[in-house]
Parts: sequence; C-alpha cells; structure tokens
Amino acid sequence: MNKLFLGMLLRCPHCGQGHISEGLLKTRDLCDVCHVRFDRKSGESAGASIIWISILPIVSMIFYFIVFSYTPDTPVWVHLIITLTFTIVVGLIGYRHARGIWVAVVELTDGLKTDAEAEATPS
Repeated sequence: MNKLFLGMLLRCPHCGQGHISEGLLKTRDLCDVCHVRFDRKSGESAGASIIWISILPIVSMIFYFIVFSYTPDTPVWVHLIITLTFTIVVGLIGYRHARGIWVAVVELTDGLKTDAEAEATPS
C-alpha cells in the first residue's frame, strides 16, 4: 500500500499497522507497533500546517460558491456563517489527515527511525 495513502488513513507509513493520531488534534510521539518516532526534529510538523492552511481556503471558497449557487436568494451573512462553520469543522478534522500525509512524506524523504536507530546513525 502506498505510504502517502497510509498516512492519509492515519496509519504508520513505516509499518502500516500503528496509528498516527491519538485524538482530534494530537499526534502520537511513537508508533505503538514498530516504535518509530514521528517527530524527530523540532518544528518538523510545520509542513503539514503550511500545506493545510494553503488548501483549506480553496476548499472553503469552492464550498461557498456551491452553497451560493443553490441558494442565491439567501442573505450573504447566512452563506458566510455556513461557510465559516464548514471551514472550522473541516479544518479541525482535516488537519490530522494532513499531518498523517506529512509523516508519510518524512518517511519517504528522510525515513522514520526508532530512537535506537537515530542514536546509531551519525549526524
């Protein structure tokens, strides 16, 4: 199975069995199966935030125009409230999947390592 797809499904891209997510916004430090560390370096998860902050406004605008096209007579403030609610809900739910994809990108580029493997590898 593709590592990016595993990350999107919130599975460990290293072993394919462990879980990345621990809650709505919390990411586990270690895989509960293969014990690789998901965040080796400080700030490594910033990539997921940047990607998600870039994609979310586009998704929200598409949603706004779809809602507006089906209900053009509704006041604009109602459309904005609906779109804002949609953006907050999708933003919270989608961030963990963006984070999972970012963990998969780290696996593909640098490789996820256990603490013992990281200590054995010279910097």
